[in-house]
Amino acid sequence: MSGKIKIILIAALFFLAGMLVVDSQQREITRLRGAVMVVRQTNAGLEAKMVLVNRAQPSGPVPTLAEMLRLGGRSQIEIARDALRFAANLKPGEIAGAMDALKKMPQTTATNLLRTMILARWAGDNPVEAAAWVKSKDSHDNRYGDFYTLYQAWGASDPAAAIAGLKQVGDPSLQAGLESNILSFLSLSNPQSAMELLHQLPANQQPEKGLQGIFFFWASVDPAGASAAAVNLPPAESRLNALSNVTSSWALQDPQAALAFANNLPPGSAHDGALASVLKVLSQADPKTAADLAAAMPNGDTRNDSIVQIASNWAQEDPAAALAWAGNVTSGKNYDAAVQGVLAQMDTNHPGDAAAFIAQMPDATTRDGATIQLASAWAQTDLPGALAWVQALPASEGQTRMDALQNVLRTWDNNDPAAASAYIMKSFQSDPNFNVVAQQLAGQWVVADPAAALDWVKTLPPGQAQTDSLAAVFRNITTTDPPAAWNAAQTIPDGSGRDKAMGTVVANWSAQDPIQAASLLDTLPAGLTRDNATAAVAANWVQQDPAAASQWVDTLPTGSARDGAVVSLISAEGKNNLAASFTWAASIGDATQQQNQLNNVIKQWAQKDSAAATAAVSAANLTDQQKSDLQKAIQKAKSAN
Repeated sequence: MSGKIKIILIAALFFLAGMLVVDSQQREITRLRGAVMVVRQTNAGLEAKMVLVNRAQPSGPVPTLAEMLRLGGRSQIEIARDALRFAANLKPGEIAGAMDALKKMPQTTATNLLRTMILARWAGDNPVEAAAWVKSKDSHDNRYGDFYTLYQAWGASDPAAAIAGLKQVGDPSLQAGLESNILSFLSLSNPQSAMELLHQLPANQQPEKGLQGIFFFWASVDPAGASAAAVNLPPAESRLNALSNVTSSWALQDPQAALAFANNLPPGSAHDGALASVLKVLSQADPKTAADLAAAMPNGDTRNDSIVQIASNWAQEDPAAALAWAGNVTSGKNYDAAVQGVLAQMDTNHPGDAAAFIAQMPDATTRDGATIQLASAWAQTDLPGALAWVQALPASEGQTRMDALQNVLRTWDNNDPAAASAYIMKSFQSDPNFNVVAQQLAGQWVVADPAAALDWVKTLPPGQAQTDSLAAVFRNITTTDPPAAWNAAQTIPDGSGRDKAMGTVVANWSAQDPIQAASLLDTLPAGLTRDNATAAVAANWVQQDPAAASQWVDTLPTGSARDGAVVSLISAEGKNNLAASFTWAASIGDATQQQNQLNNVIKQWAQKDSAAATAAVSAANLTDQQKSDLQKAIQKAKSAN
């Protein structure tokens, strides 16, 4: 295969990375996994590109453009190979015409692949001409992708010229991304050249991630050279990152050599960071050795982070040993973090052992967090086992038991709400958390099947659980079809939560149509349900039309419903019109609520205009004691300013 064809193939197939991993080439990807160490840490799609560079020869008859676009029923790999043959066999004078023709065609898999291959080919022949075409003729939607394809291919053959040619792009953000892209590609084939090229860029254009990537790639093929270069960098954060990337990559191949290098660095942050990178990799293969090394590190964040990582990796193999080790080498919050990492592994593979360990944990806060975490993980693999464990938790666990129970049932509710509802009705009605659990199920079930959720809630025994669950269902139904929700609420028998359901519909309907919702308030029985619905209508209406909302509230009869609506008005619009808010607050009938609102408004007003606030208090129809208290509040606010 010619060098030019290789360039075309490598650059063009960057476009295909995501698609190739699901193709039959995946078997070849697996075969190459040991050869390209960096793929483990970066982009598995690179392996597929490497496969095609070595194996996909552009052989066979060359299809015409019309044939290329008519081809169907084949894999993306086959389409890509035909596109490669077509692009490789174009004459130099035909390239621009082919791109012009594709520009007029709908975007399909075939046309997109052809654009990619032809641009990569053009980059090998005349990249300056190709860049000018993209800039002048490409649509905005295609320009970014085409520039990436073009400059990646150009960078593969002449990276210095490609970076110099980036001035044609005319977009600083895109230019920076393309520089990083070229450097990343060059790092895989010639990391030392990538370093030289990076340092040719102005300091403010040198991408930090590009530097890190170069050292990771470099260490995968030449760890001694990469480590020497990293050590010689000027002392700065970039040097620390370079050393960390070198040792991470080196440890994938030879952890003992990487460890020796890290240990030979002078004491300090560079030594600790490099050692932590080695330990992270080493803990996957030999957690005991990694644990001994971490325990000997000086106290600090690097040691603590390493302990957490090692404990988590060790737990995959021997969770008991990992827990015992963590308890011997750390304490406090660091111990909690290490234990959580171990338990995260145990929760899935050994939930019973995790539960036994959690039960004897001395710190209540750590124990509570671990209990909730285990409930979620256990429910994913063994729902009955998780449920039995949570229900057996002592009632003294209180909120922790409730949170764990909700996590378990949430999994069941999502997967099989009918079965969850049957269990709740059979085995849960005597549980103190029945109300919360029923609401949770109703709220989740109604999203998937509103009719089934409503039918089930109607079967609940009359009481708070049914009332609150009905409200949860109607909150959801009202968002999609308020009239249907209102009609459904009318069908609920008296004494079974109908009033609250109707109030819920009105309150939620007001977010969409406050005028219509307000017209329904008189159908609600007097009391808390109507008061809450009235306040909700006022709150939603004032967000849409403050003047109309204020006029409506002014028509309400004196009473608790009006008071609640006034509070909603003040809450939503108070700071925008403090004089009006003061008048509204003074009109509240409930003495305690009136005084609270007056105090809140007057404090804000005094900070902005104490003279106006003082005058308003003097003229208000309030008791002498109220006026005296408010004047004192004004003076206090003035002093604070």
